[in-house]
Amino acid sequence: MKIFKKYIKIILKLIISAFFLFWVIFKVDWLNVLKNFESIKWPFMLAYILAVLLGMVICAYKWKVLANYKEIELSFGDFFKYYLTGTFINNFMPSFIGGDTFKAYETGKAQNRYLEAASSVMMDRITGLLGATILTIFFTVLNLSHVLGSRTLVIANLLVALSFLVDILIMKLRKKSFWARFKKYFPDKVVAFMIDLGTYNNDSNILRRVTVLSFAFYFIGVALANYILFAALGIKIGLADYLSAIFLISIVSSIPISINNIGIKEWTYIAFFGAFGVSASAAVTVAIISRFVQMLISFFALPVYLRARK
Repeated sequence: MKIFKKYIKIILKLIISAFFLFWVIFKVDWLNVLKNFESIKWPFMLAYILAVLLGMVICAYKWKVLANYKEIELSFGDFFKYYLTGTFINNFMPSFIGGDTFKAYETGKAQNRYLEAASSVMMDRITGLLGATILTIFFTVLNLSHVLGSRTLVIANLLVALSFLVDILIMKLRKKSFWARFKKYFPDKVVAFMIDLGTYNNDSNILRRVTVLSFAFYFIGVALANYILFAALGIKIGLADYLSAIFLISIVSSIPISINNIGIKEWTYIAFFGAFGVSASAAVTVAIISRFVQMLISFFALPVYLRARK
């Protein structure tokens, strides 16, 4: 039954990816995309790669901070290696959670601390999403007059804000006495995991530290990196417009409803940047280059993955 459900999920993700890909294919002028590739200023590509790598370094270090809090002591090199390998798995395997499972297993096996390793990986995801959400809301408010001119942006931002409010409500409810009454309806392993995950809330310093690191990643590994690609292609967009779209794109395109966000990512670039006058061909060129370079970088983790498979 589990295998059947797994394949059903993969099939559904394939259908969603195919749907958005067809939309993108018919929306974009591919001759212009080819012209965009020909006009790339290659020195900017080196800067882009460096920004992406720096973003990965920040992410690996943030994960190390979270794992160290759970007394999982590994070198930064190990955390970076497993982070890159997890990215490789997510890029090349038909599963969203596969990379996270690998990261939790590899960091937990040395000290047999799988529960703590899994909670560190989950907290990394949660704080990353929280950071992106805060930045999205902040820059949307700063650029509200322009954002309100696009129904797509308004709907997307409302959904993000609603999700943010729900997350805050859930965090508050976890501290209430009636929450304990619902624990009996969940498996013991799930309850243990939630309790372990909740211990991060007991230390405001660790939360503040990883939130700052999340901001640093999104400014460098996402905003700066993509802005360099825009410059490499000579695409003009106002900074306020750009910032009110890029963090929103990072949230929507990471929703695990397609295979490796194929189709979804390209759609968000076209729809959200398009609201500020960026052509579909220019936006999709940035998305394609971003996807290809990040996959190429993660491919260097193939030897680590193959050793782990053995």
